[in-house]
Amino acid sequence: MQKIYLAISFIFLCLLGARTMDLSAQIQNRIEMRDVMPETKITYADGRLIVENLPQDALLEVYSIVGVKVYSRRIQSGTNEYYLNLSKGYYIIRVGEIVKKIAVR
Repeated sequence: MQKIYLAISFIFLCLLGARTMDLSAQIQNRIEMRDVMPETKITYADGRLIVENLPQDALLEVYSIVGVKVYSRRIQSGTNEYYLNLSKGYYIIRVGEIVKKIAVR
């Protein structure tokens, strides 16, 4: 009887270990897929707003720090460059789901 319990326990632990390895492989695949996709970068310098590696078309919105929308336009995927005449201050840039704060000096 004790051998049966040991055998069942051994089988259970083996199955549990195999399931854990499956989860580990799935997590590893997700991490590798994220590494392959380029990260979207938003930079502002010298009056130019550059959006790099945008995966899909999105809406670009620029807000002043008090929440007033100062610029808006639809942009295409890929790398885009826009000339913005922003006065000194802090602004919030939103491209789709990506949000970034910038300082214009």
